[in-house]
Amino acid sequence: IRKLFLDLRILLICRMIKPEEVLIRENENGQIVNEKVYDTETSEIYKKSKKIILFLANIDQETTQKIILKKLTRLTIPGLWNRSILNSICWATGSISDIFNPSIASSKFFFVAVLKDLLSLCELKKEKKNKAIIASNIMFVVGQYSSFLKNHWKFCKTVIEKLFEFVAEPMDIPGFKDMACDTFLIIGRNCGEYISKDFYFERKVFLKWLFKSYSNIKNILQLRHKKQVLLSIA
Repeated sequence: IRKLFLDLRILLICRMIKPEEVLIRENENGQIVNEKVYDTETSEIYKKSKKIILFLANIDQETTQKIILKKLTRLTIPGLWNRSILNSICWATGSISDIFNPSIASSKFFFVAVLKDLLSLCELKKEKKNKAIIASNIMFVVGQYSSFLKNHWKFCKTVIEKLFEFVAEPMDIPGFKDMACDTFLIIGRNCGEYISKDFYFERKVFLKWLFKSYSNIKNILQLRHKKQVLLSIA
């Protein structure tokens, strides 16, 4: 039965269904399009898949982490890059966030390792389509593990800076900026109080940077994006 669980775990990690929080996908023509999934058959399949992978990950967290990190690392090898596989790995990673405790060292190591790999991929892959897919996965994972950023101020700062890059990115991909702003709002809600209490001086400096960055990009944002960014900062 252990072998069966292992095979099922690998299968789900490599073929996870798209969650509704992910607003972009690659269609059958290879185009990156906006897609919102609410109360559809796909959404129901995702919910059932999430329950199964949560159960399997809870049985053996260490093996689940090793599989995810190994498969992420393989995607950095020339010739093994695959956008579809990356999506599934990241969707599975985000789906099991509930079983990880931010105060446990192994959980923190896993989250940081996943984000570092994704940020490295984002720097390696320059093609617009690749960058958009990697960015959407960074945003989904960060949104699901936002509580982990409370204990990693410098990493939290790096993630917010990266989100601002995504918001400012001149990509004509519907849903891309929506997802970046949604993620920024999640971080603002979950980490704002922590930052203001424990990092007062850094917060003052960082807020200056935020407002300056916002001023630089506000003219390319739609009204709803402006509202979300300002609400996140507040």
